[in-house]
Amino acid sequence: MQRHLKTWRLNSMLLNNEWVNMEIKEEIKTFLETNENGHTTAQNLWDAAKAVLRVKFIALQPYFKKQEKFLTEYLTSQLKELERKQKENPKASRRKEIGKIRAEINDIETKKKTKHKTIQRINETKSWFFEKINKIDGPLDRLTKNQRERTQIHKVRNERGEIITDTTEIQWIVNKYYEQLYGNKFDNLSKKDKFLETHSLLKLDQEEIENLNRPITTEEIEDVIKTLSANKSPGPDGFMGEFY
Repeated sequence: MQRHLKTWRLNSMLLNNEWVNMEIKEEIKTFLETNENGHTTAQNLWDAAKAVLRVKFIALQPYFKKQEKFLTEYLTSQLKELERKQKENPKASRRKEIGKIRAEINDIETKKKTKHKTIQRINETKSWFFEKINKIDGPLDRLTKNQRERTQIHKVRNERGEIITDTTEIQWIVNKYYEQLYGNKFDNLSKKDKFLETHSLLKLDQEEIENLNRPITTEEIEDVIKTLSANKSPGPDGFMGEFY
């Protein structure tokens, strides 16, 4: 049985963390300073950089989970200690502090539950999709067949005016037609030139030609990157538009 490896995909929520963004920028800067030597192509350099960044992002996710767990345990410990002291010696300031810590713990738990529900909803949607896709195979096949039959050429007329219905002969007639159509493209060039001279077609001036042939600028690349849509599926490398 063939095994399908799980494709890595960047968790875009990490990009909302300012510290993560600073870490990634620093990683890119360090990588380029170390490896950019003028002998490596830009494509190979960037592909290698993305491989390094993938490792960095993969390492960050368990790090944040540990940080979240540590923070929850620390706040819970602090809360228990404050509640114990409050029982022994009630104070208004301590009561406010207890309320503040409880709010922090609730906020962490709420975010965790929201994330869990989102993942669960995504998994349910995937299950629904794979369940439904198997049921629409039949109707989809029939629809495709009907469309193919409507667009298929069933008969043609040959040079003698005879109607041909044989599939093999139809293919031969069509091939012959296009061979003659494009095979003589250099014939009657004078007629083509004369035809073009009778029409005032727009032409590019030298400045426009040079502008089209010039190298793509960094500013143009940045403008395109800024217009990339968010929440779109990533490419084969796992990085989506938000990352760039």
